[in-house]
Amino acid sequence: MRRLILAVSLTACVPVAAWANLPIEKISFQPQVKGLGCLKPETLAMISELVAKIGPIQITSTCGGRHARHSQHYSGKAVDFRPLATSTRAAVAAAKALESTGGVGSYPGGLVHVDVGDREASWFGHKRARRQYAQLAQRRR
Repeated sequence: MRRLILAVSLTACVPVAAWANLPIEKISFQPQVKGLGCLKPETLAMISELVAKIGPIQITSTCGGRHARHSQHYSGKAVDFRPLATSTRAAVAAAKALESTGGVGSYPGGLVHVDVGDREASWFGHKRARRQYAQLAQRRR
């Protein structure tokens, strides 16, 4: 049923050429994600290319939610996801190898960010998250 609702919402919101090659059966969504209707066609093409390389993914964030002030998410050019059939490291390497990606980053917990922005950027983690993990490691000693 959820796939049917997704397909109907995609047909209403996204140009046919943009999602025609999108492998919907290999993409799942966390409950807070309302679909792919807010994404640019070039972002959808990048997702399709990425899924062809690494297998199924679970999208955790598209245009909604809270992001950095000038995030590519707000303009429909970025997604966050979890790879379901490969490691985070392999997913990051595959994303960086794509010609269409601009920014690629990973966060603790297996989350990967990819965007089709103009700047090439890559990162791992987050200062606050690294500090929290460092504090947690100190407590365990």
